[in-house]
Amino acid sequence: MIHLIISREFPPSPYPAGGIGTYVAHMADLLAARGERVHVIGQLWPGASRARETRLGGRLIVHRVALDEPTGQTDMDATILDGLRRSVRCSGFLRNAAHLAESLVETAGIDIIEAQDYEAPAYLLVLRRSLGLGPARRVPIVVHLHTPTELVLKANDWKQDLGASAPLAHLERCAIRAADALLCPSRFLAAIAESHYQLEPGAVAVIPYPMGDTAPLQRDDATWREGTVCYAGRLEPRKGVAEWIDAAIPVARDTAACFALVGGDTSVSGSGGGSVRETLVARIPAALRQRFQFFDAVPRPQLLAHLARARVAVVPSRFENFPYACVEAMASGLPVIVSPTGGMAEMVEDGRTGWIADDPGARSLETALRRAVATPPSTLAEMGAAAAESIRAMCDNRDIVSRQLELRRRIVSRGCRRPAEVPLPVALLAHDARARADPAATGIAVQGETMTLLDILRASPGQQLAVLRRAVARPDYVARWVAWHGRGAINRINRVSQRRRA
Repeated sequence: MIHLIISREFPPSPYPAGGIGTYVAHMADLLAARGERVHVIGQLWPGASRARETRLGGRLIVHRVALDEPTGQTDMDATILDGLRRSVRCSGFLRNAAHLAESLVETAGIDIIEAQDYEAPAYLLVLRRSLGLGPARRVPIVVHLHTPTELVLKANDWKQDLGASAPLAHLERCAIRAADALLCPSRFLAAIAESHYQLEPGAVAVIPYPMGDTAPLQRDDATWREGTVCYAGRLEPRKGVAEWIDAAIPVARDTAACFALVGGDTSVSGSGGGSVRETLVARIPAALRQRFQFFDAVPRPQLLAHLARARVAVVPSRFENFPYACVEAMASGLPVIVSPTGGMAEMVEDGRTGWIADDPGARSLETALRRAVATPPSTLAEMGAAAAESIRAMCDNRDIVSRQLELRRRIVSRGCRRPAEVPLPVALLAHDARARADPAATGIAVQGETMTLLDILRASPGQQLAVLRRAVARPDYVARWVAWHGRGAINRINRVSQRRRA
């Protein structure tokens, strides 16, 4: 098969790569090493300035497109991209990646496309397909669920209409619901996504991430006795860092435990202002601050050095998918303290390879931490060896690639679904404006399913032409559109009547 993976986070990326970039880098290499031909579309930027390069004997071809400069346009680009540009900050990458992806389908014989959920790089592909545009040869589009924006906003306690995040979340929803197949590394997020996006039960296939090349690290007896308890990841509210600090403080008072936190800072609100790191440091009593060390995000070799100095790792997230922080800590030979609200609870066996807190709250994390620091050094070493063996079995590179290839062959054999209805960007903009004016506004446009008549009247001539094309090609869609808005009008009339009677 010939695979295409689209990810702006493919390393080196213009921002520190997280789990998505790590996964894409591993999977691209592993598929190519298995003999598959793989194309990847990442972002062109000064740190990765070659538009095309080949690796692994030509079996891996990396393309990069700019975030701002157009690489090519089509008639459809001209009609919809103004709305997209005003919706999301990454619209340039979405446009250029979609243009290149369609070209590769025609010229490189792409059999299947995989795109992440975050930032919705598949949105333009499914939109154009729903309008009968794009390549005549249709190939299945798989959306891989990593970190949907609206679930992240909720877990961070950030406002759902934060900046460009609301329209971005709607683009992601559209891409997820219109995809030919869905993939996720954890049962935890798969179940949430099926409910949240109103998918059919079992619609999301679950295959863990491949572990990559992390090997067990050597730790001496002194490290198992006195090493740090290490957190690695962004200092972001949903990562449970505040709860972790609150859990660690009383343990630090009662024991000699020392704590390391390695990762980039974020803002408390998600929109600038207060620093998460500053708020964490302020929570720690002055007498204990020397026992808590904070480090910025570091390259992977330096991160492994931090893990080598640890006796226990921790992943205390409020909400998490299948964090590489847990995979790599276990693969390095560390037992891990985890919360139950994420895929890490699927990796850890309580009491054998780590400790699972009862919930992500500080009290439960403290209980798990006390169990960890009370564990004898020799037992910690045994648990670390068991953790490395366990995660290798779960995330074995060869096994994961085999499972992915089996799934991909089934998807290609099954072919594309009937094109789903995908809203134009102007509908998302209209929803965003209505949501700001009236947070209680409801209707199918709020759900990102279609446009209202007012949206169409306000649209540009090019966007109106695109709507007309859809109406001519899909009269059944027009009928459903009219029926929906008719029901909406009746419901509004009924609500007005009820208020008047009241």
